[in-house]
Amino acid sequence: MSAAYSHNNNWQLVISTGLERFIDTSAQPMPHSARPGGGFGQPSPLRPRNPNAGAPFHPPQARKENRPPTALFNTQGQWLTGDKPKPHTQEVLSHEIYLNGEKIGELRSWLNDIPQRSLASSFSIQQRYASIAIGLLCLLLAGIASWLLARRLTSPVNSVLHGVERLSRGNYDLKLDTSRSDELGKLMQNLNGLSHILNETRSAKNRWFADISHELRTPLTILIGELDALEAGIRPFGPKQVESLKHEALLLHRLVDDLYQLSLSDVGGLKYHFSQLDISSALENVCSSLQSKAQGKDIIITPNIQENVVGLVDPQRIEQLFINLINNAIIHTNAKGSVQIALFQKGNAVVFEINDTLPSVPFEDCEKLFDPLYRQNASRNRATPGAGLGLTICKNIVNAHRGSIHATQSALGGLCVTVKIPLTKEPA
Repeated sequence: MSAAYSHNNNWQLVISTGLERFIDTSAQPMPHSARPGGGFGQPSPLRPRNPNAGAPFHPPQARKENRPPTALFNTQGQWLTGDKPKPHTQEVLSHEIYLNGEKIGELRSWLNDIPQRSLASSFSIQQRYASIAIGLLCLLLAGIASWLLARRLTSPVNSVLHGVERLSRGNYDLKLDTSRSDELGKLMQNLNGLSHILNETRSAKNRWFADISHELRTPLTILIGELDALEAGIRPFGPKQVESLKHEALLLHRLVDDLYQLSLSDVGGLKYHFSQLDISSALENVCSSLQSKAQGKDIIITPNIQENVVGLVDPQRIEQLFINLINNAIIHTNAKGSVQIALFQKGNAVVFEINDTLPSVPFEDCEKLFDPLYRQNASRNRATPGAGLGLTICKNIVNAHRGSIHATQSALGGLCVTVKIPLTKEPA
């Protein structure tokens, strides 16, 4: 390069000929007349070594692709020839050119502009294909995971929908898997509970119809039989037959009246008129009126009533409550038994408790006594009168007074019924 400068003491030869001929050893040699002193001076470090001497000539464009962008600058740093530098170019390699110890120019190359080699191109293509393969694999895995998750989520939903469809068709024997602890598991538990309640309600309805038909059919059958016998002249008409007919008619009247009272109570049709009442005196009057009935079965009634217990109640319904409970105890207590009655004030409530002697009721059946038409004897014989509605009416009366009623086994060997009613709390 220094020899080219010394030809005319300037870089005109390099500018006109091209920088590539001076930095590429594969270029054809300059004419002998253009080589002062038989050469161009010191070799450039940017010139790649070519061990294959006499290699065929390569076009400048091909040689340019094998080297980084290079340019020639004068001593003032002005560009003369070669590749023009781009703005903000970094990582510059420079080589100063001297002639007789004096700096005459500088060669600069930009490493960041080195063209992409075949190895880099191959690596880029390989990375592109690898990225595509990884993306497809991730998409496949995401699809499989989504399908499994959707199946896990939709499976219990489908079970719930199937269960609701069965309930809507009247099939109440539903048992869904309740092993889940999430919201769907709670929904399945509620559906199982709903199916159980619906099944119990349907069974209760069927029992209700069977019990009502039985209670109505029995006295009607007796009445029709007595009337047929009288009409056919099998039995003479007299006071005994009249008493028998009247007894069956009274049973029918009591049953229909209880059904009417119960239906009114269930739909809230019973009218309650609350006022201050001396509950102690009301209970004493009921005990006195039922003494004769108890003496007929040789049953002793023992009242233990606290005086001056006054509360805000419905006098007529409270009296009906006492009559039903005491009458129920007398009916279901064996002859020569006893019935103990207690009334006392406890805090802000009145407590009424009635205990009787044998027979008793199994513990698991005590609370069932308040169900309509419930009788412990499934054959429903008529050993004891009544339709099994009295205690149900009592429960509705107590509920209307915002109280509570419970039944359990008595220490006397029979049944113990406990009623607790608030004295001053405004009833429903």
